Amino acid sequence: MQTALADTGGRPVAIRAIDIVKRYGGVVALNGVSLTVGEGEVFGIIGPNGAGKSTFFDVLCGITKPTSGRIEVLAQDVGKISPHVVARSGVARTFQRTAVFGEATVYDNLLYGRHASFTHSVIGRIVGSEAYRTEMAAFRAKAEDVLAMSGLSQDRDRIGNTLSYGVQRRLAVAVALMSDPKLLFLDEPAAGMNGRETADFIALIEKVAQGRTVVIVEHDMTVIKALCGRALVLVDGRPITVDAPEEVFRHPEVITAYLGSDDD
Repeated sequence: MQTALADTGGRPVAIRAIDIVKRYGGVVALNGVSLTVGEGEVFGIIGPNGAGKSTFFDVLCGITKPTSGRIEVLAQDVGKISPHVVARSGVARTFQRTAVFGEATVYDNLLYGRHASFTHSVIGRIVGSEAYRTEMAAFRAKAEDVLAMSGLSQDRDRIGNTLSYGVQRRLAVAVALMSDPKLLFLDEPAAGMNGRETADFIALIEKVAQGRTVVIVEHDMTVIKALCGRALVLVDGRPITVDAPEEVFRHPEVITAYLGSDDD
């Protein structure tokens, strides 16, 4: 099987995928995909439409189970645990479709985003125990930090569905940051953005990536080139190469996949 294992430059391993195969009936969506991603690395996954990027992304996050192969994320075999457990281990993600609570304020969206990390019982919340109050105070402090990091402090009281598209995408990342993830998956985060929004988003992710691992699926090569030290190219579910972005686009199969062959 084809593989795409690559060196992490001496970093501890955050993600290890070994010979991942995913079949849907007779359709092979992923065929022998392997990679390693180091801690603190910003890593891209790219490829033309239908390449298997979204499927592989969902496999890495534990949402989709592979037909065969092994995925380790933060030293856990995600094929053997639920997505909920994966999230609690320090993993967060955004989705292609912006998922914000449209009727809630920006600030309340952040508090909702922290809900997955909440540790106290319903009774504790109802009676307002001291532990509950302490945890809520920590949540609110975290929300203030995330508002500042994401450049949303001035928008804290705005309703989600009144925000521009670019700001909603920024909010989606901010919500993901509320769980203080060690590993952040971004699924086409710059899709639909204009040039200014994309530039602002790149600046945000540069800040977000400090001290954490980030994996990005993205069609906008401006984003990949600006942020990623390495990128995996998938074509028809197969790994073609893993290298620095400027190098992968010199690979003959990548050129053919994106531009077509001389015989086309």
